[in-house]
Amino acid sequence: MFKIQALVDFVVHVLNAIYGVVGNYGVAIIIVTFLMRIIIFPLTLKQEKSMKKMRDLQPELEKIKEKYKDNPQELQKQTAEIYRENGVNPLGGCLPLLIQMPIFVALYYAFIGDAIPADAKFLWFTLKQPDRLFMLGKFAFNLLPVLNVGVTFIQQKIMTSATSGQETNQQMQSMLYMMPLMMLFIFYNMPSGVTLYYLVSGALSLVQQYFILKGRSDDGKDSIKGSE
Repeated sequence: MFKIQALVDFVVHVLNAIYGVVGNYGVAIIIVTFLMRIIIFPLTLKQEKSMKKMRDLQPELEKIKEKYKDNPQELQKQTAEIYRENGVNPLGGCLPLLIQMPIFVALYYAFIGDAIPADAKFLWFTLKQPDRLFMLGKFAFNLLPVLNVGVTFIQQKIMTSATSGQETNQQMQSMLYMMPLMMLFIFYNMPSGVTLYYLVSGALSLVQQYFILKGRSDDGKDSIKGSE
């Protein structure tokens, strides 16, 4: 608990320092999110390259699955060998998320505690409360979690299109709908300051993916023109 509190104090200190310059905690959260994405960008880039390698290796992996379908131990050994030879880490995609998780947890504790003023606002919502945009009877419409669902769905869609193989695609198709629903459940009644951080981080991740994929597409076109 002490380590968590130390991280919470650090995050609050950074937020207060930025708030002292910009005068708004919502803007301070967005700036912190930008800084975090810059810090983890090398890992994100490595993750995207690893995803591309895994996609390129799918035909070879499918052959191995067929060849060793009755020998799970040998299948696991051969798959690990291919990953090792090609410098691919299947779990590498989790690293950027794991690095961000402590900041996410620290923000959560900061906004449910007394470190942030109760009346801290951004746009129409109070950052320490869910963003109740409007009420439909007893039902509250919280916009930020819904936007998070959209961003998460697009991210999963990109990951699904970046993979091949029937088994892999079946798993990814399941995640395509499960992950957004999970995000809706997690964030719907969470302090909107935390939801704002996750939303901005997800949106920036989509922008990074767009430019990385666009860069690869342009490189591919250049290589085709060069061969001609």
